[in-house]
Amino acid sequence: MRRPPLLVFGLSGQLGDALRRRGLPSPVLAISRHPPAGADGEGGIEWRNGDLEVFDEPHPFDAVLSLGPLDAFARAVASGRVRAGRIVAFGSTSLHVKGRSPDAAERDVAARLAEAEAALFAACRQSGTPCTVLRPTLVWGLGRDATVSRVVRLAQRWPLLPLPMGAPGLRQPVHALDLADAALAALAADPQAAGAFDLPGGERVAFGEMLHRSVAAGAPGCRTWPVPWAMLAWAGRADARLGGWASRLADDLVFDDRPAREALGWAPRGFAPSAADFPV
Repeated sequence: MRRPPLLVFGLSGQLGDALRRRGLPSPVLAISRHPPAGADGEGGIEWRNGDLEVFDEPHPFDAVLSLGPLDAFARAVASGRVRAGRIVAFGSTSLHVKGRSPDAAERDVAARLAEAEAALFAACRQSGTPCTVLRPTLVWGLGRDATVSRVVRLAQRWPLLPLPMGAPGLRQPVHALDLADAALAALAADPQAAGAFDLPGGERVAFGEMLHRSVAAGAPGCRTWPVPWAMLAWAGRADARLGGWASRLADDLVFDDRPAREALGWAPRGFAPSAADFPV
């Protein structure tokens, strides 16, 4: 029996949700530790319970798409347990940002991302496999992200929420559906266009304004209480226990998307959230 041409890891997560809404080129084999109940065969997707750390398939697929942890995927490719005619994998712009964090855990994230990218590209060069790594910025949409959706969930429960509304550092939040479009474009792109691409959203918005728009859209009944963002930023630089995010409240985390526009037709939307982006 001929194997499905597309193998996907992480399809049950946030990006997988977006891709299923967009529609994947079928047939697809999806490996997941938590396959959705009753979804096998839907949309041309065969779901199989499995773990990337132990996955081992000696026969190559036409293409492989990784939506999960890049380090585990890189190890699987480098060891020959995953083989394909082309590879598309998601990383993160945290590789650029978190290496200077006062938080050791964040610095470790950045180091692991850099090492995983290097190992993946080295393995693909050795095998002659075109490889594309997509690096999103802060992801929003579908209510499954760990940043603005988490804030909105708090606002949906609390009538008054303290937030650093004046924080000026620019962000480029990117919608999950736009990332799904980028993944599909990368799978169909000319193999010569392979490489690593930063994928920022279509608008530069201050951190505090990003929070304001999110709460206004997802929890309009909540009142926000502005807290001194500069004090939080100072404390974040002085004490890593507050998290690296606090130390970056005044930093502009913006990225050049021209390579992605030229190679993948990247055209992301601006940050205009609605209630549908934050389902209860």
